[in-house]
Amino acid sequence: MSAAYRLIPQGRHADHLRLNPLISQTVSPYNLRMKAKLKPPPRFQLAMTPTPLEAFALSPDPRSGIEIFIKRDDQTGAELSGNKIRKLEFILYDAVARKTDTIITCGGTQSNHCRAAAAMAARIGLDCELIVKGRKPAVPDGNLLLDTLFGAKIKYITDTEYEANIANLMAKRAVALKKKGKRPYIIPEGASNSLGLWGYFLAGIELKKQLDKAGITVDYIACAVGSGGTYAGLYLASLYLNWPVKVQGFAVCRNTQFFVNRISGFFKRFLTDFDLKLKPVTTNIHIDDQYIGPGYAKIGEKEAKFIKGVAANAGIILDPAYTGKAMLGLFDHIVKGKIQSKSNVVFIHTGGLVSLFPYRKKLSG
Repeated sequence: MSAAYRLIPQGRHADHLRLNPLISQTVSPYNLRMKAKLKPPPRFQLAMTPTPLEAFALSPDPRSGIEIFIKRDDQTGAELSGNKIRKLEFILYDAVARKTDTIITCGGTQSNHCRAAAAMAARIGLDCELIVKGRKPAVPDGNLLLDTLFGAKIKYITDTEYEANIANLMAKRAVALKKKGKRPYIIPEGASNSLGLWGYFLAGIELKKQLDKAGITVDYIACAVGSGGTYAGLYLASLYLNWPVKVQGFAVCRNTQFFVNRISGFFKRFLTDFDLKLKPVTTNIHIDDQYIGPGYAKIGEKEAKFIKGVAANAGIILDPAYTGKAMLGLFDHIVKGKIQSKSNVVFIHTGGLVSLFPYRKKLSG
């Protein structure tokens, strides 16, 4: 690991909060003083929220005075762990309300979203079909193993097919199921649509209440960006709360312009569908695409060393597809002075523990 990424204990909170949650009490996210009363759509309430907010024990440059906190959305549950369950609570409620019997969704072979969708489908009595990019392994591992245990039907396609045609492939499968008398429901990649955005719109409100309770002012929120829904929900929550915080995303696939366009589309549909009078600004969408590394869900020596270093020095597990790359990007921004000195940063830990196991060769060396 280069000198720039030495994992050095932080100062102010590190000693007395290293093993203790900063704020983890059960609170309602709806009783802040806001400019208009929210009317979220109905949802299943399965995620274990509010998730803890902790002081992170490490910094790439303690002299900067920048302190990092972690919002532990890796602790939303066990089989439902990670950020996707916040979105799926709304989407799957809608699916059941529409008398769906089969959900169709997509992702990588180690998709946290696919695993959470398959688990929740099994829990509420729906069939689940997954279209995943990647080769079928001889023996399933990690999230893919759990997908099979939850009874999901899995179709494997190439990365090229996925990127070029995944929406059409899901639509064609839905048509085929309808011809058989089934009632399918398509869930987009990462559960990112206008319904799914409510998950991180409310998570942003939850986070703000925790910070206010702790008396902490935060200047930046950092998160991985894989489908755009988590970022979009957090940004819209900051507007709703009149919260002057910069939301910094780190792309784990595709490029910056792709996500600016996609997230702008999410804004338009969400505000139209739910009649919220917010005014997002496209130039305030901050997505850095320089930390994708070898590709989506792929890691090289740099990423592997970083993940191992954080685990050994802080007891925090980052995953290869999302949080490992996003935290690496955050550290690089700090070292390069892209984050103002003496700022406070919240890093959204979106989960991914189970997806670590297929990378055992790269991570155990």
